[in-house]
Amino acid sequence: MGNADVVPGVSGGTVAILMGVYEQLILSIRRFDIQLIRYCIQLKWRSAAQHVHLPFLSSLLLGILSGIFCMAMLTDLLLEQTTSRQFTYAVFSGLVLASTRVILKMIKTQTGRSAIQAVFFGLIGIAIVLYAKELRLGETENVVPTHLQLFIYAAIAICAMILPGISGSMILLIFGVYPFIVDLPGKLFHQAEAGDALLQLSIFALGAVCGLICFSRLLRWLLTQQRNQTLSILTGIMFGSLTILWPFQDLQGHALPVTFSVQSFLLVMTVLGSSVLMLGLAHCSASQTRLPKKNESG
Repeated sequence: MGNADVVPGVSGGTVAILMGVYEQLILSIRRFDIQLIRYCIQLKWRSAAQHVHLPFLSSLLLGILSGIFCMAMLTDLLLEQTTSRQFTYAVFSGLVLASTRVILKMIKTQTGRSAIQAVFFGLIGIAIVLYAKELRLGETENVVPTHLQLFIYAAIAICAMILPGISGSMILLIFGVYPFIVDLPGKLFHQAEAGDALLQLSIFALGAVCGLICFSRLLRWLLTQQRNQTLSILTGIMFGSLTILWPFQDLQGHALPVTFSVQSFLLVMTVLGSSVLMLGLAHCSASQTRLPKKNESG
């Protein structure tokens, strides 16, 4: 899950479904409630730990952090050179394309009105991304986010773990802070930057925890009561993010001309290959979720 959360286009929630821990994860998150506060005030630590399934959460969190740390350092290296950056974005683009197809299949449009609503909300999602992109282009290069911004970005991005298909890293990419975030783990090994990097990572982690606890119920409500509208906006956001993940760009994000060359052909094949990989992952996930129903009926 940690590796997946670092890659834009791959949702950690999808991996959780594949591993069969998604429902338990959501249940544990929702247990951070008033009852837990009562246990803590009464110093009933064992009851509090059992209430939130602490052993499960602790082991899962340790694995997620380990995966994020290792994958972030690798991704940071891949984004430093133009060629490796282009192929990395090509992989990301393919993953996003496949994910949009998966989410589109989840939108129910039995009537013409529901289809029009889906298109309308999808366009809203695209507009959100394009607007965020324009704001990014207006900023100076290498802008370091403030501590408050780090906290807010983390709180928003972590919510993608609960949403089907969409990736928290893609949200960070839209905000323009993805390269900055994946660069932080590597800075821990540089003495001059280790202190600031540790503080920034701590603030980011705190924002992620707060966002997950505070927004989990809202997101579950949206997916239950406003499912089509929510999924349509998510699909629009993912389509819009393809303008940011365009493989043919330089290190500054400026578009490069597409030429008939071996590298261009390989970039296109990389996009297609990662799309097929993601679709295969989604197919396996769907098969896994259908298995229990077959066993029950048998």
